[in-house]
Order: sequence, then structure tokens, then C-alpha cells
Amino acid sequence: MKKIALLLALFFPFILLAQDCSKVSKKTIKRLQTDINKLASDQMEGREPGTAGEIKARDFIIGRMQEIGLTPKGTESFIQAFSYFEKVKQKPNKTKLSLNNKKLKLNHQFYPINLSSNGQIEDVPVISVGYGIHMPDQGYSDYERLDADVNGYIAFMDISSPKDLNAKAPDLSSRATEALDRGALAILLYNSDKGTQVPSPSFNRIKKIGIPVAYIKASAFTNVPIEFVENASLSVTEYEVPTQAHNIIGFLDNSAERTVAIMAHYDHLGYGGEASKYRGPRKIHNGADDNASGTAALLELAYFLKKNKLKEKNNFLFIAFSAEEKGLLGSRYYVMNPTLDLNNINYVLNMDMIGRMETNMPLTIEGIGSSLIWESSLKELECEAFPLTLKKREDGPSDHAAFYYAGIPSLHFWTGKHDDYHKPSDDAEKINFEAESQIISFMESFILLMDSKGKIDFYLREK
Repeated sequence: MKKIALLLALFFPFILLAQDCSKVSKKTIKRLQTDINKLASDQMEGREPGTAGEIKARDFIIGRMQEIGLTPKGTESFIQAFSYFEKVKQKPNKTKLSLNNKKLKLNHQFYPINLSSNGQIEDVPVISVGYGIHMPDQGYSDYERLDADVNGYIAFMDISSPKDLNAKAPDLSSRATEALDRGALAILLYNSDKGTQVPSPSFNRIKKIGIPVAYIKASAFTNVPIEFVENASLSVTEYEVPTQAHNIIGFLDNSAERTVAIMAHYDHLGYGGEASKYRGPRKIHNGADDNASGTAALLELAYFLKKNKLKEKNNFLFIAFSAEEKGLLGSRYYVMNPTLDLNNINYVLNMDMIGRMETNMPLTIEGIGSSLIWESSLKELECEAFPLTLKKREDGPSDHAAFYYAGIPSLHFWTGKHDDYHKPSDDAEKINFEAESQIISFMESFILLMDSKGKIDFYLREK
């Protein structure tokens, strides 16, 4: 009897490895439906970082990790909190500009830019500095050409540049610093060339240079002609707005030397914002495919690896990232502040949008270029349910990219964009639960296969 048990133990991994992903697991589908319907419900309000919806989603995911039996691996139980700056706001009653004693409207006619410091000056003469360019090595200086002494005055600066200097002209920051070094009390910017990009009115951090800096829109000069600007009063009060987001991290400890990181982002767009593809009245963006589908798959893989009665040769780290939609901020923060030594991470599997597979649609796997073993290993597995599209691209716009840049072999699984991408119509009823269960079955087989291959070596491909 003991011999039979030993033989079963030896062959059991290969039985699991050979599982057929064309078969559909009803139990997997039921769990996926529960998790995706919950995460993509209106109750979560689009899971935007820093909102009550993100907190509700966070707590739901933590609850599921606890049910599965994962060990906390955050900085505070399962949570790794981090702050980021999403926007800079101005106090309207303390951010004002008058030209020749005529008041301009904030945002409609002028706005402070990201170089501006807070400050206030009253009725100070304005001196034109042309383009504000000082390049003596190129034989060009607006200050010398105009005999402009801005010490104690407001510098009035054109952000465009002379055509013969376009390629060599210093950037706006350098020009502003030049005016500051010459004693300017503030800088007012305008644009004489429609082909020149104007400073953005929206930014998330202040790179203050020490004096107020504001951009004046063309509409302001209908009341005060640009050539007759003589004096100005300017006050700026702006402040950075921090947002706190939360990565969620669970761990399956197999007492192994190396750890596999399995990840997906759980945040989405809330009620829309700049990243939305929707144009219409304010609406919740539920993000069922992007990325409740990947988050639910993360939980399902955790369930499988915890419940399969095997002790794999890797540990498993499960990370649900926040603020991916804000620029991969959660994964970047984790790589800079890991809760597990990155040197011990064997490889990374990332899932972002795996819920909308259609008939004959391939499962796309990116990052093949990050290790020489990936392509041959994936081709060892066969799946009649869908073809594979393998791409070498290692640094695509999802959370695996930060780990690739840290020198860790990384793969990204997804089923592609669709018409509901970043729109309120990305809802749970459009998820292909059967196909997602097949994708998860394929990934289970892949994880078990890679478990037999030991350390996965990183490869830096020449591009």
C-alpha cells in the first residue's frame, strides 16, 4: 500500500501537468463569477485609488486571500500602502493676475505652470525679454538684443523660439532659470507661434524655481494688447494633492529557495477621468475585464496552488496592485520597496484583461524575450481551446514591466483590447467565464511545468 502511495505521489504532478485546458471547470467558473461580479459592481464605484470604492475592493480581496489561506506579506498585514501625487490645485481666491490693472480669469485666461512657486507681487513693471534665450556660444542673446534688465521686474517671455534656433533653443525651465538668475520677481509667459506646445495647466508635482510663473492665454490679449502690457499684479497659491493607494500582498510559503510572483492590478478609472474613452454624462467605469478579470484569476491561481496538495519547488507571492491606471504606480512602488527580496523572485506572471476571449481568439503572452526558456516551455503545452500568440515585447504597459526592468523574467497574459475598453460598458455580463477558466487551467499547467525547471534565467534582449 505504501508503494502505491509513493508511486501516486511521484506521478501526481505529471497528471496535473497534463490537464486539458479545453475542459471547463464549473467550480472555477462559479468562483470567477462571484469575484468578478463583486469587483465590477457599482458598489465598488470603479475602484479608483484613494476612494471608498478602492477600499471596498481592497477589503474584499483581502477577505478572499484569507479564505484561501494565504499568509500576509504586506507592510501592514496584507496591505502595502503608498502615496502618490495626482494633481496640483490652486486656491482661486489667492491665485490672481491683473495686466494694466485689468483682472484676468484663472484657467480661462491664465494659469500657473509647474515651475511656479507660491508668492505675491503687486503693481510691478513688466519688461519684455523676447524668447528669454541667452546663448552667447551661439552668438544669440535676447537680453543683450533688447538691452533688457529684469532685476526687480516681471519678465515677459515668449515660449516659442526663433526659427534658426529651433533645434538648439533651451527648454522653458532653462529660460525661466535664466530670468530668475537675472533678478526677475516673476515670469509671465505667452506664445506667438501656434506650432509651439504650451505648458500644461494640469500636472501632479510642482517643480518650483523660487518665483511665480504663469502662462497667459491668447484670449487675454483681446482686452490688453500684448504690445501694451506695462505692469502686472500676480499672486499664486497652489498645492500638491496626495492620494493614498493600497497594494494587496499574500504569500504561499513552500519553504523553497525561490518565489514566483503572480500579479494583477485591481484598480480602475472610477467615474472616468482623462484615461476614459467615453464621452458623455458622468458614469461608473466598472472595469470587469480591466482588470477584475485578472484579479479574479489571481485569486483562482492562489486557490489552486494552496489546495492542490502539492508542495511545489517555488513559493508563490500574490500581488493585487493599485494605481496601475495612474501609470503603473503600484508595481513601481513595490519594486522600489519590496516586501520580499527581489533577488529571490524566480519569475513573474502578470494578468491584465483576460476575460473577453472570443471564438478563435488567441491568448497573447508578452515578455517572451525576458528569458530564453519561455518560448520552448510554452510550446511544450498543448491547448485545443485557443491558439497562443507569443511576443518578445518585455516592457508593455502593465505591471510586469517594473519587474523586467529589475532584471526578473516576466510574462504578461492578456486577450486584447475591445470596444468597451476604458468605457462604462466594460461590465461583468460581457465576460467569457468559460474561456477565462480555460486560460487559468493553461496557466496552472504552465506553473507546474516551470516548477520542474528550477531557476529561470533572465535574458536582456538587444533591441
